[in-house]
Amino acid sequence: PSAARPEDDWCIRHTGGTTGVPKGVRMAHAPYARMLTARSPEAVGAPPRFLACTSLAHLAGIMADRALAAGGTVVLHRTFDPAAVLATIARERITDLWLLPPLLYRLLDHPDLPTTDLTSLTRISYGGCPASPSRLRAAAQAFGPVLHGCYGQSEAMMISEAGPDEHAVTGPGGRITVGRAWPGVEIAIRDADGRTLPPGEQGEIQVRSAGVMTGYWKRPDLTAEVLHDGWLRTGDTGCLDADGYLFIVDRLKDLIIVVGGHVHPAELEDLLHTHPAVAHCAVYGVRTADETEEVHVAIVPALGRTVDADEIRAFVTDHKGAIYAPAAVHLVDEIPLTPVGKPDKARLRATS
Repeated sequence: PSAARPEDDWCIRHTGGTTGVPKGVRMAHAPYARMLTARSPEAVGAPPRFLACTSLAHLAGIMADRALAAGGTVVLHRTFDPAAVLATIARERITDLWLLPPLLYRLLDHPDLPTTDLTSLTRISYGGCPASPSRLRAAAQAFGPVLHGCYGQSEAMMISEAGPDEHAVTGPGGRITVGRAWPGVEIAIRDADGRTLPPGEQGEIQVRSAGVMTGYWKRPDLTAEVLHDGWLRTGDTGCLDADGYLFIVDRLKDLIIVVGGHVHPAELEDLLHTHPAVAHCAVYGVRTADETEEVHVAIVPALGRTVDADEIRAFVTDHKGAIYAPAAVHLVDEIPLTPVGKPDKARLRATS
């Protein structure tokens, strides 16, 4: 057989399916090979010891490959269990961890955390969905200066990264930056007409790099919707500041269209995570008979706390205005997650 060329497909990865049926993403060899050999400053020294406790079909698989390429060790867990993760960090002297924000919160809230030896950890990478600034500040206090906020997509690999020191850089609504563009990545913020917006203005995040996919497998129609002249439409809203730091506001498709305006679920989730009675939450829209939407929120109560729906509405109204006040507050034991660990809002919506 012919030797593989750098531009040939390395694999077909599938999207998480949070906005519909998962799509096959064609990725070439060259950008993946470059990412495997990219070493961050904290990785210099002893080979990494990476704990893969989430689906290897998502970013954990890439992180595992990077650890192996660096001569390191990968410890595998079949499922995410916070007690088992903490025990393994201490026992196996884990240095590297990858978590989606909801899983990071579960570690943060686990009663074993204060007594767990975390001194081996040099890097906790998180990403995949918006993270609460208040919860990230708590995580930085608990774990130390090891947090790395990663922004990427199945269609674009890594886009940007914020190191521990950059978690002090905040933007709209106090949101913590996801860093500056990775080497070789261009980021633009554009409006609905494709015009590039100046720093500080919110629009759709678009990226161009060698890491952008070749296209969706056997779906030229969907490929044409998101790829234009090498630029990928990410479907995320955000903004850049004057120093090139990127801030993510929300997914375009998650925007809730209510009577009187628009509600960004991530903004409301950020606020609710500051409420003492809220351990975890997910905000989503539910369609009404008049073709608008209502704001619904699923809340996991904090240990020993009682959640009062009217008090939650008043809290939201005081801080964000009546338009953000939830029409319904659902108390749940846990927030359901998709197979890759993101909040499963479609499932929540179906049961509301």
